[in-house]
Amino acid sequence: MIHHHFLQSDHFLGPVVEASFSRATVLCQLRLDFQDIGIVKGSFAVMLRHQDIHGKFEATLGAPLASSVNLDSFILLRLLEVLPLPESDTRLGQRCDKLMADAPDMAASALNHCLVQYDVLGAFVMDSGSGLARFAGDPGALGAIEQYCVFVPPPPLLDILTNGVVNPLQRIHFGELRTSETQSSQRHAQKILLSMLDIRGKRTAVFGKTRLGKSNAVKLVVQGMLDVTHESQNVGQLIFDVNGEYANDNPQDGNQSIASIYQDRCLVYHLSPRGGNEHGRLLRFNFYEQSDKALSILRELLPPVMAESDYVQPLLNCRVPALVRLPDETDEQVSRRVRKIMLLWTLLDIAGFDFNQDKLTEVLTGLGIRQPFNPQLPQALRNNVYQSILHKPTPPAPNNFRDMVTEMTGVARFMLDYENDPALVRKDEPLFDLDEKVMARFLNPKSSAGPYVLRSCLPFHSCEGDNFMTEVLAALETGKTAIIDLGSASEQIVRYFSRTLSTAVFQTQEAKFVSNTLHGRFVQIYFEEAHMIFPQSTGPVTDIYSRFAKEGAKFNIGIAYSTQSPSTVNKDLLGQTENFFIGHLSSRTETELLSSVQHAFRGLEDEIMHWRTPGLMRVLTYSHRYPLPVQVARFTGQSLLAG
Repeated sequence: MIHHHFLQSDHFLGPVVEASFSRATVLCQLRLDFQDIGIVKGSFAVMLRHQDIHGKFEATLGAPLASSVNLDSFILLRLLEVLPLPESDTRLGQRCDKLMADAPDMAASALNHCLVQYDVLGAFVMDSGSGLARFAGDPGALGAIEQYCVFVPPPPLLDILTNGVVNPLQRIHFGELRTSETQSSQRHAQKILLSMLDIRGKRTAVFGKTRLGKSNAVKLVVQGMLDVTHESQNVGQLIFDVNGEYANDNPQDGNQSIASIYQDRCLVYHLSPRGGNEHGRLLRFNFYEQSDKALSILRELLPPVMAESDYVQPLLNCRVPALVRLPDETDEQVSRRVRKIMLLWTLLDIAGFDFNQDKLTEVLTGLGIRQPFNPQLPQALRNNVYQSILHKPTPPAPNNFRDMVTEMTGVARFMLDYENDPALVRKDEPLFDLDEKVMARFLNPKSSAGPYVLRSCLPFHSCEGDNFMTEVLAALETGKTAIIDLGSASEQIVRYFSRTLSTAVFQTQEAKFVSNTLHGRFVQIYFEEAHMIFPQSTGPVTDIYSRFAKEGAKFNIGIAYSTQSPSTVNKDLLGQTENFFIGHLSSRTETELLSSVQHAFRGLEDEIMHWRTPGLMRVLTYSHRYPLPVQVARFTGQSLLAG
């Protein structure tokens, strides 16, 4: 509850001389002690009702008795401008002259007075039972001007207007209120709290020019989620770390990182080997074991000019089966499918992709294949291949990977040179389908470099690799934070990994929703440099990021995206965003776009363009009804939990 003794006369600004539902004008007597509380553009003030012991209202330049002020409700104001005193022949001027004439100290001349104009943000109403405040977006019924006076909010009122509407659960310390660049700290530092329930399952935008604190703010949100879910571990987090600063210790964060501070709850994948990260894993595909996905992955990883070339595109359009045994499938059918996979393996081997024979043997025997590397080719065909292509006697059937590659290489050449040979037909059906013929041509080019054109994808392959996507999804399910270190990766690679993993997360959460097994478990996804991942689109958007915007909340998926400019972001996503952390934007086009999608920022465009202090942001979360100017705390790794 707010008590009258909190109101001090040195916090009194002056009487209200003009008011409407959207503006309030105050006659303010400038005083020496204002250097402490200040009249600062954008600062907050509270408009209170007061009356004397006889129930009458009387406006005065002096502070009213604290006991005469009604603290059951107050109107919240934000300073817009300081105005000169009006001419005496106007109604407003006559009112101001009378107030100054009635002042006990006439030495306080008009030179020491000014009009201060405020924007009316709404009203706080105190609940007498709980003592909690409820905010309304309008001031309610306005009474006579004489009954209103304005105060700089004392600490208890300041705490209500900054934190009073924030969800009381799962709160963290996020920074301090800072209403001006010139004030590094206020007389009474007001801590700003965030509720992680406002972030969980919702959309969060972080905008601002580079090196002004975007990543620091996101790190606090990531850390806050880890802190508040320490026991429940019901929120998994996925971070696309474009600059490598979440996965790797760096000097700007005191030679520490999210990954090192929360090592037991983080799973880190690196695109490139990095020293000092012995717990990290390399972000690699095993193209041999992911046979059905290998060509589609290669399509994404290859330079576009190569993937779309007349030589490579037919290969990437081939369909290769998965390394699985289908129900009721005969041994002959399994052998037929595996032979097609072996042709792909041959292509990969010649391109330079290393293999692990023991792992492949284990996979093949798991399918019930007793001779793992035997393509099961008809003997007549084998004899023709070794005689006319390989020019040596026909050996026993291959029993290792290398001999299998030799035989499949010869077969590929044979089916091109002797396409009408009877040995290529079995039971009146061609032994090899069109896809296999395309792969054979790729293995035996007439003028190009052949399989060597795929070598640009070698850094993304490991014969020891497992299915990292399965690992990431499992980590998210258990409340861990998966960090995908994409430092130094091209935009093409960043887009591929972010889209692929985002799609997998969405499909997993959607399946849980359909089967009613979400059980209160959430996934938060963080996109650094969002303009690289989901650029602006003017037409209808149906990609995964648009689905996040429209359906993510239903499936317990929240996202946070940071970039320099609102205009570079998909408009579907921007229009559905609930939380905003806004640093310096230099363009009026950007600030007007921001205020057009989130009306709460209207009127703050100039401050957003002029402020350039690192870490100084306008913060608007799902709980807040108006933005707060916040000096965001530095990420140090210390617990952020609010008591």
